[in-house]
Amino acid sequence: MSIEIPLVMIVEDTLDAAQLMQISLRHSGIQDILHAENGRAALDFLEMYTPDVLILDIGMPDMSGWSVLEFIKQRHGDTSFPVIMLTAYDDPANKLIGKLQSRVYRYLTKPFVPDVLIQTVRDAIELKQSRTA
Repeated sequence: MSIEIPLVMIVEDTLDAAQLMQISLRHSGIQDILHAENGRAALDFLEMYTPDVLILDIGMPDMSGWSVLEFIKQRHGDTSFPVIMLTAYDDPANKLIGKLQSRVYRYLTKPFVPDVLIQTVRDAIELKQSRTA
């Protein structure tokens, strides 16, 4: 039996927020983490890697998280990995859009609580592993 090491991809244009997520996840034992600073870089990474979980910021300068999500859906369908939307936009409209997206596992707002992020990522990893088992 082989042990799979989960890969988490963070797409976040604010370096401080990305570093806090990386530190929090590594502290919890999740070591394999990629960081893309914008949507285009994320799409380039996704040509080479398939993460177990994607943490995706909505408000980025080059393309929105929703646009990235559309590209992912076209390329990977709806079932390959869970997406956690992370944003400073705490308005009901964005939350509703997130709930209507089949790829969105959860919707978290900034500032995020590290323990909540960690638990959400762990739950998403378990969900993906149970789908592939």
